[in-house]
Amino acid sequence: MKSKSISMIVLWALVLLGFFGGLKVSIDNFNGLSCPNILNMPICYVVTAAYGLMLGALIFNHNGCKHYFFCIGWSVAFVIAAFASLAEMFSSSAVCPTASGGLRAASSTVLPLCYVSLALLVVILVLFIQGPYKKACDIYNNTIH
Repeated sequence: MKSKSISMIVLWALVLLGFFGGLKVSIDNFNGLSCPNILNMPICYVVTAAYGLMLGALIFNHNGCKHYFFCIGWSVAFVIAAFASLAEMFSSSAVCPTASGGLRAASSTVLPLCYVSLALLVVILVLFIQGPYKKACDIYNNTIH
């Protein structure tokens, strides 16, 4: 039981970290620092909204809605992080915002945030499946039988 509460705390912490990280990059973009655009929409805004959906999934008690919000938010953030990470690795120019603000440019010492987001999302998925998703499945299976 104790490990479940610890994993829930870690899940909350990682989702909040992703949300506030995305929010910080969005604010930096609003203040003029660079964030890549897709269809004239800064992608950091989309990532922040995706983490917001995951956060909403943790806040809502309704088990059905929880999974839809989480899956939509996680999927959007994961696809963006995966494609951005691939583009960052194979592109000659910087694609992802960095931890120090702005794009990487010529410096290879700063960490692109798309790598961080991708790692966070993998851990978040595992923790969500082990925690809230498993709990909802157990409740559903007990009500059927």
